[in-house]
Amino acid sequence: MFCPKCGKDTEQSGKYCQWCGTELKAAQPRLIFRKKTGAVSTERFAGLAGRFLAAIVDLLFLVFIDLVMVGLVTTLAWLFARPSPVSEAVIMLMQYYYHVPRTDGYGNVVNAVVPTQILVVAGLLLVIVPWLYFAYLESSKNQATLGKMALRIAVTDLQGNRITFARATLRFFAKIVSVLTLFVGFIIIAFTRYKQGLHDMIAGCLMFSQR
Repeated sequence: MFCPKCGKDTEQSGKYCQWCGTELKAAQPRLIFRKKTGAVSTERFAGLAGRFLAAIVDLLFLVFIDLVMVGLVTTLAWLFARPSPVSEAVIMLMQYYYHVPRTDGYGNVVNAVVPTQILVVAGLLLVIVPWLYFAYLESSKNQATLGKMALRIAVTDLQGNRITFARATLRFFAKIVSVLTLFVGFIIIAFTRYKQGLHDMIAGCLMFSQR
């Protein structure tokens, strides 16, 4: 069993911790159970440096996926002889920057503060694609995004089990909270006992190094 004060593994049959002498009769089971489940080893927590590098790799993959999506949407628009929402969004942003009246693909002036095309494209590329990428891969049998796989990091719940798609979704959107704290929610990974960021605490997740 684990001592509730010092956290060290001590004899379960003893009345006192062999390391710090704390009485064990009221000791509670440890929250986190370390074990090995398949290819995922829950023996060592992943630190801030490894997770940061994994995030950089994931960002590169997301940029690639977004470029593929832009190419696909543009190609479909060309095949159906329709204005591409991506090119329209770019044109409208340039018109806004140069204080030129904004127009759609048919030359009609758009008076909305934020045109629909810009909202659709931004929502697709900056929210929907990253959400599906993180939520699907972290809840898959690999329990990791491509960046985490490259750095050999796995995501689990507090008991070391694979997380559900819903929990992975909660973790993704909880990152917004970590960003709103001026990134303190990410920085605390280096200082918390279980190497958790604020978004990990909200979603009830842990990150383990597989090295």
